[in-house]
Amino acid sequence: MTRILYVITELDIGGAENALYELATRIDRELYQPEVACLHGQGPLAARLHSRGIPVHLLGAQGKSDLRVLWRLHRLIGRGDIVHSFLYHANLAARFAAIRTGAGAVISSARVAERARPRRRTLECWTQRLVDAEVCVSAGVRDYLRAGGFPAHKLVVIPNGVDAPRFAGRTADDSPYGELKERLGIPPQAPLVTTIGRLHEQKGISYFLRAAASLHHTRPDCHFLIVGRGPLEAQLRAEAREFHVESCLHFLGFSDDVPAILKATDVFVLPSLYEGMPNAVLEAMAAGIPVVATRVEGTVDLVVDGKTGVLVMPKDVLAIVSAVLRLLTDTARAALIGHAAQEHVRAHFPLDAMVRRHQELYADLLARGSHAAESPLP
Repeated sequence: MTRILYVITELDIGGAENALYELATRIDRELYQPEVACLHGQGPLAARLHSRGIPVHLLGAQGKSDLRVLWRLHRLIGRGDIVHSFLYHANLAARFAAIRTGAGAVISSARVAERARPRRRTLECWTQRLVDAEVCVSAGVRDYLRAGGFPAHKLVVIPNGVDAPRFAGRTADDSPYGELKERLGIPPQAPLVTTIGRLHEQKGISYFLRAAASLHHTRPDCHFLIVGRGPLEAQLRAEAREFHVESCLHFLGFSDDVPAILKATDVFVLPSLYEGMPNAVLEAMAAGIPVVATRVEGTVDLVVDGKTGVLVMPKDVLAIVSAVLRLLTDTARAALIGHAAQEHVRAHFPLDAMVRRHQELYADLLARGSHAAESPLP
């Protein structure tokens, strides 16, 4: 049995963290023995992993420059192990920690095209000789790394998957009523437009808020929901007051019950400026909710414009407003798009396919021989 050491920066709730959790808990235990090493604190996913019989090693990094974590991680890696890392800091730590360990394979994961931090791509590419493969969640992320000089033969595209049954579409009994609307004081018949994501510049939530302000004048019955936390929350709340939409715009904060949120949602909007493979869009499509998303990495892999959703350019508030209005007005078309999206995701992005493709990659790398980069960079 081959031991796999998954390495991640933290174990809070997020796209990369959830992908690691699904992979570690669904992988074939007759072939692989999964363990997890976390650079920082425990996070809520640590307990879930423990409950599924997966050991979690907390390395206790004190800040981003704590080099002691490299030695702790180095000691965890055994000969023949697969080392698979997620997120930028864990990628770099795992690469250097695996030197001279005899690891069977070292794999990194590229989760986003970090256009706002080009130095990260530079370091990813400069240290590429220390990894055997880089898993990219979308063709857009692959192309972004390849343009930075990452060798094409090491880049492998494995999209995210979604547990479609968990996000099964709402029934006639669910809509337009629901506990969520009642809790937020939203009238049962009011249309609800939702976005889910970290309140960070990358996610473009400010453009969603501006679109909400514009839509409010045309559809005063419509309500808007922002789900997530992040460093821009205070700024976004101030903008909501400035645009006078406090009465129809709701900040829900973090929620681990996304299916319930989507059951109450009529249109889902992803206004991101750059992405990788947005789980929020996958989940909304799996729930049969029509999606309006910006044309960025990952969304172009998921959304067939006009058929399984609507694509607009980043920062184009008017395009977001127009697309949402059309979907709210033409409910028959919205239902067709939502149904097509649901079928598309079920056919092409199941979780089992994501796990299977990772297992195929692991087997292929092990068959080639031990990890090649056994000396420091020049």
